[in-house]
Amino acid sequence: MENSMQNNPRRHFLSQVSAAAASLIALSPIAGFAQSIAGDKVAGDADAWMKSMKGKHKQIFHAVRAEIQPMLMARNFLDSYEESYGVKPGHVNVAIGFHAGALSFGLNDAMWDKYALGKASEVTDPVTKAPATRNVFATGSELGIDALQKRGVVFLMCNTSLRLRTKAMATSLNVPYDTLYSELSAARLAGVILVPSLVVTLNRAQERGFTYIRAS
Repeated sequence: MENSMQNNPRRHFLSQVSAAAASLIALSPIAGFAQSIAGDKVAGDADAWMKSMKGKHKQIFHAVRAEIQPMLMARNFLDSYEESYGVKPGHVNVAIGFHAGALSFGLNDAMWDKYALGKASEVTDPVTKAPATRNVFATGSELGIDALQKRGVVFLMCNTSLRLRTKAMATSLNVPYDTLYSELSAARLAGVILVPSLVVTLNRAQERGFTYIRAS
């Protein structure tokens, strides 16, 4: 098997990509590297997104896997307040924070294709019935990220988690870490906000009156 892999460069590369993508969704931290990125900062005011959310009812959903539940819960939260309680839009605020296996929520189609994120995260494209090579959560339905953003839902990506997964991928693919990190961070979907550390963001959101629900 090893000789066969070495004699087929394309198969060997695809094997490396799959391994790297799997590391992107892994939940375990990378020993030692976490300390080296502890001082990394995201440009701007990391709390600016929550300061603009002044509704009476504020909810943050926490996602760790690439599955539809967080979006479904966000929509139900908005719909129920409007339909059952008569609360007008703008008086209900929702954010979805994601890290670990849910990082792929925030990446564009090019990254899903290049790094086989659908295969690694076991996400099937409903059209092709094969592992997704596009971000099937981004558009195309009322549960799409773009549709929920239009309803005021804010999506937050954990920078600490992104850096840890980038390190694992860079090691597996034997590419420069900085180059890969720049590629992935620049490939975020429009409007997805990079926060320094989701665990701190969850804390700070709750201090500002957001209630917390683990959504995946």
